[in-house]
Order: sequence, then C-alpha cells, then structure tokens
Amino acid sequence: MTNLKKPLVQFQNCILRPQYSSKEIFPNPMTLTILPTQKWAFTGTHKTKLLEVLAGQYTAIPADSRSYPFLEQRVWPSSVTKLVTFATDIKPAYLSARYESYREPEDVDLASFLQKSLHSTTDGKPTQEQLQVYESVVKRLALESLLSQWIATLSNGQMRRARLARGLLTSPKILLADEPFLGLDKASTLTLSKLLGELAPSPHVVLGLRAHEPVPDWISHIGVVDESGLVKAGTREEVAETLQELQDRRNSIFIDESYDFKTAKLLPPKQPGTDSVIDIDSITVAYKGKVVLKDLKWTVMRGERWHLRGDNGTGKSTLLSLITSDHPQSWNSKIRLFNEPRKVGRQNYFSINKVIGHASPEIHAIFPASLTAFQTVSTGFTVGSFLPPSSVSHAATNLTQDEQTERINGLLEYFNVPPDVQFSDLNLNDQKLALFLRAIVKNPEILILDEAFSGMNDQSIFRCKKFVDEWDGTVIAIGHVEDEIPTCDKYIRLHGGEILAEQGIIE
Repeated sequence: MTNLKKPLVQFQNCILRPQYSSKEIFPNPMTLTILPTQKWAFTGTHKTKLLEVLAGQYTAIPADSRSYPFLEQRVWPSSVTKLVTFATDIKPAYLSARYESYREPEDVDLASFLQKSLHSTTDGKPTQEQLQVYESVVKRLALESLLSQWIATLSNGQMRRARLARGLLTSPKILLADEPFLGLDKASTLTLSKLLGELAPSPHVVLGLRAHEPVPDWISHIGVVDESGLVKAGTREEVAETLQELQDRRNSIFIDESYDFKTAKLLPPKQPGTDSVIDIDSITVAYKGKVVLKDLKWTVMRGERWHLRGDNGTGKSTLLSLITSDHPQSWNSKIRLFNEPRKVGRQNYFSINKVIGHASPEIHAIFPASLTAFQTVSTGFTVGSFLPPSSVSHAATNLTQDEQTERINGLLEYFNVPPDVQFSDLNLNDQKLALFLRAIVKNPEILILDEAFSGMNDQSIFRCKKFVDEWDGTVIAIGHVEDEIPTCDKYIRLHGGEILAEQGIIE
C-alpha cells in the first residue's frame, strides 16, 4: 500500500545529467515536491524531459537531491515507475498490410499483446488476481471488442489506448503518461481522462500535456517546463498566469516569410480535361460481415481542401487505403482518379501514387532510421520505396538530380531541418517535418496529411499550415485537433457501421 503521508518525489536543488556526460539536462537546479494527495500535469517545450527525470532517468547531483520518500523498501525508482510515451516499440503494418490475411509469426492479436505485460506464475499462466486486473483495464479502456484484432490493424487512437493499458498491467506505483490524448477523438479523450483521474493511488498518475491542450478538471497541480528547467509549479490558480502567457505566446506566432513556390517550381501540375480529382461512387466495405463504410459517395474537385473527420475506428484509414490503392477493393470501377475508372492493367499502384503525397503515423513508424534528413525527403521522389530516387526505377519526377537537390535543400532550409542528421537522431519535431517535406517534394496533385503535424512544436505547426494554405494543390487532412490541420473548406465525417457519411461546407 502506498504511504499517503510521505511525498512521492522530492527534488532539492537537483542537477541532472545523462550518464557519462557532464552536460546538465536543465541549466537551472530543480526544487519540487509532489505529494500523494496531489494530481500533477506538466506542460511546456521540455515536459517530456521532466517526465523522464520523474521516472528515475539521468543522474542526480548530489545523489540525495532526488528522492522517492513514499517507497517503503529500497528499490530502484525505475522499477516502480512506468513512463508511457506512445513511441512505437513494434513495427505496425503499412496500410496495405492491414488487409492481408497472411501474418508474420511475430504478429499478435491485442489480447496477446496486452498479456505479455502480466508476470506469469511457474506454470506460465497469470494468476487469478492478474486476470481480474487485466479484465478491469480492458473494460475501462473500452478494448473488449478489439481483443481478437491484430495489433497491426488498430487505428492510431486505438493503439494509444492499448499502450496505456499495457503500462497499467505492469502495476506501477507511478504512471507517467506523456500526451495520452494525442490522436484520440473527443469521446475517447473524455473516457480516457476519467479513467486516469480515478486511478490514484494505484497507481499515482502524472500527465505530460501540450501547451494548447485542455487540462483535465481532476488535475490539481501544474508544472511548466522549458529549456531552462522548471519555470513555474503549483496549483492551477498559482500557475494560471504562466499558462496564459504560454497561450498568448502561441497565439502571437506569426510566420512572415512565405515559401517561394514559383521559383522552386513547386506548383501542382494540372491534367487537362477534368476538374474531378477523386470520385467514389457507392462503395461499401465490410470485414467478416462487419460494415466499416456504407454506400460511400464522395467527389473531390481540384484544389479543394477536405477535412476527413470521424471517431477512432470509423473507417478513415480504410478510406485512405482505397484512394492510395492499398486496399483489396481499390481495384473497383466505382473509384475514379481524374475521371479514370480503376482497372487492373490500365492503372497500377505506381501510376496512382505518383500523383499522391502522403504523411501518416504508419509511415513514421516504419521509416528507415538510418537515412539522413536529406535522404528522407528525397524518397518522396520515388513510389513504393523508402530508397532514394537514384536507387529505384519508379521515380515520380522529371527533375534532374541537381534540380532535385536544389528543391530538397530549399525546403529543408525553409523549415530549419538539418540535412545531414540521421532520421533516428532527429528530434520528433524534425522527424515529422522531414516526413511532411517527403510528402510534398514531388509536387503531388493530391496531398494526404494524416495527423502529419501532431507532435510538432508550435512554430513548426504554424509554418506547415501557412505553407499548405499557400500551396495550390488538393488536400485531404485528418486530425482531431483543429490547431493541427491546415485550413479546409469542406468536410466529410465518417460514422462507421451502417451509418452513412455526412458532408458539408466549413464556415
């Protein structure tokens, strides 16, 4: 049982350094006390670093300047804390693999994925108590209907709930959840927030939130963290002014420098003869008798900006896979691209995706970490490959190698991404930027942005939005956070199941 009288974590003029390094994580020493009766959230540009510190990472100087008084026994703090960052630790399938019947041996269903976190007894089976905890966590996170589903087929939001569930199943004393609501629709966010708020004291929960995210009502204390360290911490009332300053600073961001599309020749080519880009005429998609899309009709005209809406699991990824020909039902005459009916022999995967730029969490999860930022963007010139264009035959550009180099360098410079740094060594913000540039670099006629700006810092989000707003192509944007999608003039909302999609104008 947790001692509810002693502090959970205590820092007293604490300096933190990585192991085998003399460079401080934060230049300012940290002083902070977290009591078991308090419920904390941290925000700001470096809140993830602070959560890592709370999880027992990095070296504290002096050694006793960071302590966990509530622990009755001498245990390593890292063994009783769980930091859930939602960074992928599996290789999710790309869109096309979601619909294949064959699975690799390491692929598992959600039930198996979760049960790996249970400590088995000598006979290899979890205890009755563990199974009760498992059933409770699965039910409270609304995962019952997904237990038999392959984890590779879960939507981004569903996978986030699954990761959080797996973190809870390790029975930590402190659960640190960094951006748990990213990628969740409003209903799922409320459900998950309620669950997290009710968990303490088994375990105590600490959140990491983006600066513009609403703070759950159950949070009593907030800390603001920037590159210098913890700049303000206290009750909601005590930190309210600092939070408002953060929001005002965000609202005042103005990107005054426009990208020179004309000089860069980054203007979408216009095919003669039609203004219709995508036509889907009464398509129904079902898996094992369960309808995902019902009698879907959708027309996208050249230059339109569409916001594809819908709760997690309502068929957004399925619809995208129909457009990009990753779905078995893509080869259907009811799907037309530039008024050309889909037909094997007349069109193929490469000819379809030559005119489509695409950035998504699935691409991010499987992208080769060894490529540099420059090489990452260059793969946008190829179709069906993560190799630079000189290595493959399916190129989506008529530019010379010098012209490709000039365009890539111009984009990287405009977005302040270092060209020679490996993808794995880029921070999350620059990884997302590099993949966005990969989607745009070939001058696509259709740009699909599936939560493409989520995880970026405010400056990059605003720069990307300005860039897309001034670009002249057709855009399909997916995202639950309005601030993280470009300006759109129309929407289509999917409801899943037998309910028909709705469409309308965005006022």
